[in-house]
Order: sequence, then structure tokens, then C-alpha cells
Amino acid sequence: MLFKRNPDIYQNAFPNWQKISMENDEYFNLYATHFKRAADQLILSIESNHGHIADTLINPAIYLYRHSIELSLKAILFKNYSDQKLEIEKVIEKLEGHNLQSLWNKANNEIRANYSFINTQAHKNELKKMGELVLELNLTDIGSMNYRYPFDKELVEFVQGDGKEHYGIDYIHMRNEFEYLHSRLNDWIYESLLLSSKNGE
Repeated sequence: MLFKRNPDIYQNAFPNWQKISMENDEYFNLYATHFKRAADQLILSIESNHGHIADTLINPAIYLYRHSIELSLKAILFKNYSDQKLEIEKVIEKLEGHNLQSLWNKANNEIRANYSFINTQAHKNELKKMGELVLELNLTDIGSMNYRYPFDKELVEFVQGDGKEHYGIDYIHMRNEFEYLHSRLNDWIYESLLLSSKNGE
């Protein structure tokens, strides 16, 4: 049996309790945070990189970060569509897919059209910077496959960077950039949507 309860409550994970006080349209954001924190733990576990453990953990970490960004964008869109009282069939259609650039374009357009908290040039510059990071991530992994599989469906190898042995990723810098993007998507945009919704804007 893979999933059984331990008599010691401190030896269990409880995946459902966090949802109790949440609305249905907040679950995407919750899961985004879960995947982001899991990625952080992988990167933090590298420490001094003895045995080149970073080489083993980098693909799973990037996948977890990427998925957290996808979930963050879908959280923003789902909240927006819920506020608009959009029919569930249309919401499902609009949330379909893994292309981050497409999700970002939808989110960016909806935010600008329906909410008032993007009201300064600094805010617009912030959105531009966020969009550039999303575009870079999307170009690296358009279909959410590159960091989960060595090959595509035709067994063509996914190549990272220039494909050469000396291609390297500064994993601390990467973590900091994902921290920035995640915090702006969740702590700024998503939380602003929640506040606007509560205020009836």
C-alpha cells in the first residue's frame, strides 16, 4: 500500500485541511504555492553541491517552478472569470493548455481591462518585466514536457541551452528570479484581485 495513515500524527501529511477555509477559486493559488515551496526545498538542499547533486535536482526543480507559474497564471484567470460569473464551460476552455505565453497574454489583458490597481507607469513596467520572464520560461518549455521527459512524443531529445557539456545554470539566481515572479503573480496581482472582489470593484 502506498498511501496509509501513520498512528503518529506528526508522521503524516494532511493534504486537504488547507482547503477548508478557502473558496473553490482559491485552489489554484494554493497549489501554486505548494509546487513553488517544493522547488525551493530542492534548491536549498543543494547547499555546497557536494557530488554535483545540483545536476540531479535541477530538472525536477525547474519543472516544479514552471508548474507553479502555470498554476499562478491559472489562479489569476480563474479568479477573474469567477468574478465575471463566466459559464463553467467557457472557464474550462480558457484555462486549457500549458503554454505560459498564452496564459500570460490572457491574464495581462483581463487585468488591464477589468481591474483598477494597474494605474501607474511603474505598475506597467512591472508587468512588462514579468511578461519577459514568462516568455523566457515558455520558450524554454512550451508544453510543460522538457523537464519531465528526455524526449518529445516523437523521441526527439529535448536539448537544454546549447546542448553542450559546459552549459550551466546558476541555480541560486534562478531561484531568486522565480521568487520574484511568483511573488508578483501571487502577492501582488492575485491578492489585488481578491481585494478588488471583496470590495465589489
